Amino acid sequence: MKGMLAHFAERYIAGETRAEAIERGRELNKDGISITIDHLGEGVTDGARAKESVVEYVSLLKDIKESGVDASVSIKLTQLGLDISAEFAETNSRKVVSEAARLGIFVRVDMESSEYTAMTLDIVTSVHRDFANIGVAVQSYLKRSETDVWRLIDEGVSVRLVKGAYKEPPRVAFTEKMRVDENFSRLMRELLLKGNAPAIATHDESLIEEAKTFADANGIKKEAVQFQMLLGIN
Repeated sequence: MKGMLAHFAERYIAGETRAEAIERGRELNKDGISITIDHLGEGVTDGARAKESVVEYVSLLKDIKESGVDASVSIKLTQLGLDISAEFAETNSRKVVSEAARLGIFVRVDMESSEYTAMTLDIVTSVHRDFANIGVAVQSYLKRSETDVWRLIDEGVSVRLVKGAYKEPPRVAFTEKMRVDENFSRLMRELLLKGNAPAIATHDESLIEEAKTFADANGIKKEAVQFQMLLGIN
């Protein structure tokens, strides 16, 4: 069974080692696709494990630089100790981001469930004031996201716009797909017009086409925006 699960997972996971992930990235680079690598893990409540994740990311950054592959990295703050304390997670994230800055690599902070949203944004904006190579994901299904996007635009932080995948109560999130898509469209337009190198992260073809049409109509250059998708999902 384990072998069968590994076979199905292979499509969605770049590799079990840094070398495998980087090699997969090199193959995608040949098709003109840049990549972001995520060392999977979240919900860490042991300080030693969180520090191990920092070491892993620092090693990953060095391997990316040495390989020459066109790649950034994504991190989750609960993997770096956010459940221990916000201060601890910020200290650990600064270690990763500062090393990435030294090597010329971008770091994107993934957004987790809504209980972490405010803390995540506070940490990202704090680190961004010292290191420009950090951005964050924002989820269009959260009702607070429009205010968050305005804040991040004002701070000059790059936003990856996603729909959101965590189960959230109706008091904090839109539950109807139509409302989620409408908010995605509204936030996408704000980011395209005023954002700092936004990333539109969706497999929804209608939203992708809308973004391209809107960008063309408003003279937004192709290099000013990214379209991002998960590995293995068409």
